[in-house]
Amino acid sequence: MEQAFFYQNPELSTNKKILLAVSTGVDSMVLLHLLEKLESSIGVAHVDHQLREESKAEANFLKQYCEERGIPFYLKVWQTPLKKNMEAEARKLRYDFFATVMVKEGYDLLLTAHHGDDQLETLLMRLVRGGSLAGHAGISKFQPFATGELVRPLLSFSKEQIYDYAKKQQLTYFEDVTNESSDYFRNRIRLKIVPELKKENAQLLEHANQFHQQLTWADQLIQQALKENLRKVVTDGAQWSFTQEAFPVDTGARYYFLAALFQQIAEKQELVVSQRQLFAVLEQLEKPSSQWCIDLGNSWQFVRRYNHYFIERKRAIDSQEERLIYENDETILSDGCVIRVEKKLSGDACGVDQVPLPLTVKFPLMIRHRKPGDRIRLTKNLTKRVNRYFIDKKIPTAERDAAWIVEDATGEVLAILSFVNSYLSIATETDRIHYILDYTLKKAN
Repeated sequence: MEQAFFYQNPELSTNKKILLAVSTGVDSMVLLHLLEKLESSIGVAHVDHQLREESKAEANFLKQYCEERGIPFYLKVWQTPLKKNMEAEARKLRYDFFATVMVKEGYDLLLTAHHGDDQLETLLMRLVRGGSLAGHAGISKFQPFATGELVRPLLSFSKEQIYDYAKKQQLTYFEDVTNESSDYFRNRIRLKIVPELKKENAQLLEHANQFHQQLTWADQLIQQALKENLRKVVTDGAQWSFTQEAFPVDTGARYYFLAALFQQIAEKQELVVSQRQLFAVLEQLEKPSSQWCIDLGNSWQFVRRYNHYFIERKRAIDSQEERLIYENDETILSDGCVIRVEKKLSGDACGVDQVPLPLTVKFPLMIRHRKPGDRIRLTKNLTKRVNRYFIDKKIPTAERDAAWIVEDATGEVLAILSFVNSYLSIATETDRIHYILDYTLKKAN
């Protein structure tokens, strides 16, 4: 095993500074023993999760082991273990600690002791739970991590090979009794399913590694094929958008495009999109509706507005918000829009938009959002429903909901701000004084 290990992992026989994640189990103790044979500079990082009575003694053993050999030792103790999502939180704690040590101490590589059986278990677990092609690919041997790279050099070796090596070398290690508990899904896979599959085919682990490699290559090819499409996605870090032009035509390509995009977003925002949600988006895309919205959870939504698509947070719009405004009055609306009414020369815009009003206008004016039945007079003989106006102009739903209506004291709609003024508004005349409604708006995307 030793010869095969160094042959398969030439990147370890370099001058790079290596940090080993060691739990004191047989896998990591074998990995530590192998790395001690190199001339590379190595260090050991250990996390005491305090979930078992033996954990403190194991940490002390490893500390003494490293001190006797002059190996730098870094210890993290989980002071307040959680009762919910324990496995996920423990993993986050470990890798956050490893990253901190790598950055602070200048390590180039982080090594973990994942092996071939771990790979097979992971593939089976993800197949059962579902997920993307990249997710089904299992555990990668190399991946970027902190200031360097995470390497798993034991992936081509089975658990049996590791036990055999530890026995021949008379290595000390500790067995985690929780590995025998059927309370954990991975343990049930390991104890009940994997042994039966190995009976069917002695080359099972080799096939699992080959399958992992095939999936990885397939995902790389897909990513390359969609590179130009993904480049057309526009983002400011808080919203992602693209046009129909960027969207692949084929449904399969659309799936991988969206999966890749959601993965990019997940790296920057707390947004995890399930396969069920992804397929719901694909199904909706096949329908003729030009505007729709799908909830992605955690206040995020996927929105279609005609030929544009958006992944954005939901906007909280109070449809009941109403403000009265009088002559020489100013109001600031909940979304930051500023509105002022005063007598002055028409056309004196001062860098803001305007609605000119006759001196006979009935105060107070009401500023509000649209309501069912609203109508606006567009010409002397044409009155149109506000909702019909929006439809005819293909105004996106979000902008319709956010639009402000100006209504006089008689209930006459004088303007839909930034969209259209009523026929009752006076055409701009620079030589006459009128009431002028000045406004600056923050329009919905």
